[in-house]
Amino acid sequence: MSLRVLVADDHPMCRAVALIALTSIDPDVQATEVASLADARGATGPFDLIVLDLNLPDSRGVSTFVNVASTFPAAPVLVISGSEQYAWEDDIAALGASGYVSKSAPIPDITAALRTVLDGGRAFQRTADAPAPRATSNAAARLASLTPAERRVLNAMAGGGLNKQIAYELGLSEMTIKQHVRAILRKLQVVNRTTAVLIYREMAR
Repeated sequence: MSLRVLVADDHPMCRAVALIALTSIDPDVQATEVASLADARGATGPFDLIVLDLNLPDSRGVSTFVNVASTFPAAPVLVISGSEQYAWEDDIAALGASGYVSKSAPIPDITAALRTVLDGGRAFQRTADAPAPRATSNAAARLASLTPAERRVLNAMAGGGLNKQIAYELGLSEMTIKQHVRAILRKLQVVNRTTAVLIYREMAR
């Protein structure tokens, strides 16, 4: 059975490079290409792999990963990013990403990272002159404790949704949403929704 891959990047050339690497692994790969977070979240899965740029027109930073990973919790995510923010690499590693590769890496290196992730491994490639790995940020560590369902609710909260609206959007009961919100506040160690959303948005910086 051919690979099913979601490639989310707003630069056509970068998507083309990812497809070249993927095709070298599986000539019959079925790739869904999207250029925004909204389109990524609306893509029809399931996927065997997600190739993700963290900077999309409607989302930036680690929160992009949180959104996509929460939408497709069963799919490994390899971030291929043009950003030199090494802190993002540390944070997405803590949040469960399978790898992080620079867009400037040679295609064979990108292909190797894809193979590693598809084989169930992890592919984080720091450059020799990169700063030493930092301790994962407090915000990332707390976000990492949320379940995929709780992350989806938190994302909806960040969009300004009230419990009734979130329940309708996610197809859940309002009581279930209230339970998720209570769990989110407890795990993030905050007392209100506003502070929870601020923590979430911190990851986009």
